[in-house]
Amino acid sequence: MAKKIIMYGNAACKDCVEAKEILDREGIRYGYVDVLGGLAHLKKFITLRDAHPAEFQSEIAKEHMGIPCFVVDDKDVYVLLPDLEVFR
Repeated sequence: MAKKIIMYGNAACKDCVEAKEILDREGIRYGYVDVLGGLAHLKKFITLRDAHPAEFQSEIAKEHMGIPCFVVDDKDVYVLLPDLEVFR
């Protein structure tokens, strides 16, 4: 059964662009939420970030937003691109 993958990112983020290119090249299907694409998207991302402080702690300490961020099967949260086996 295919995993449900949601990527939070933005086109101005070079790490996000690179992550999308890798996922596309590997044929990994995912949904994409542009965190700056509207207030609702930003609120959804901030709610996710606030609900998982341990995962975002190092990015927040560096004053980074925490994207790209990946949610797998509505439960596992990864900041930055994890090993692709997580998505398979």
